[in-house]
Amino acid sequence: MARKTVRILISAVLYIFLIWFILPVGFGVLNPGNILGIILCGILLIKFSFPKIYSMINCFLSGNKITKVLLNTGKVCFSLFCIYAVIISGLMIFAVNAPVNEESTAVVLGAQVKYGRPSVLLQQRINAAYNYLNENKNAKAVVTGGQGSDETISEGQCMYDTLVGMGIYKDRIFIEDKAENTQQNIKYSYDIIEKENLNKSLAIVTDSYHQLRARLIANKQNINSDIGAINTENTFIGYITYPTYFVREWIAIPVELLK
Repeated sequence: MARKTVRILISAVLYIFLIWFILPVGFGVLNPGNILGIILCGILLIKFSFPKIYSMINCFLSGNKITKVLLNTGKVCFSLFCIYAVIISGLMIFAVNAPVNEESTAVVLGAQVKYGRPSVLLQQRINAAYNYLNENKNAKAVVTGGQGSDETISEGQCMYDTLVGMGIYKDRIFIEDKAENTQQNIKYSYDIIEKENLNKSLAIVTDSYHQLRARLIANKQNINSDIGAINTENTFIGYITYPTYFVREWIAIPVELLK
């Protein structure tokens, strides 16, 4: 009875996450994160929700030497991946909670600009930067991001204009408008920090799931300053897409390490 109850509870959680990974597709978000999430939930649901079918599949594949080896190899790989996912998730949570030193220079990572205005994702980062600058009157910020082919203004300029419009003094914000990716965001921003003699302690402003990869990128560039995390607050869309982007980082982080 107890095992059946546990199986039902696990199945309910898996169904919730399966729906959570599928929902972003309706908002135009389909990437390795929700594809992997859907696959993992599907495999685990077969095991916990349909044990008879799972047992039949096992028996069928175990009847042939080649498929049995493949099955056992797959089980080992799946177990190792689950262990990896737990470890990397723990490291991501650790990076999210990295403390920010007093008056650290905020490095606000760019995101898409739509029709000359911040996208939902970019506005979240702007809001987080505004809250930090408003609470730390002597802190300054570098807003970083170039202009994409589908953007009418650079991401850096868009963030600058929006923050100034929200009441942050111009002399507290430095624009970096050439970066095309996170590596360049951090490198070019740090060049500005050194040139303008700003506080070399960094406070990276981005989404929480992105903090670990951003920190790794900074370390790869031999930026040995203290690096703190300023995390965005999710909107409704942010909550829907969060598991998708979180799982995507499981793939993106090792890829970054191998570059």
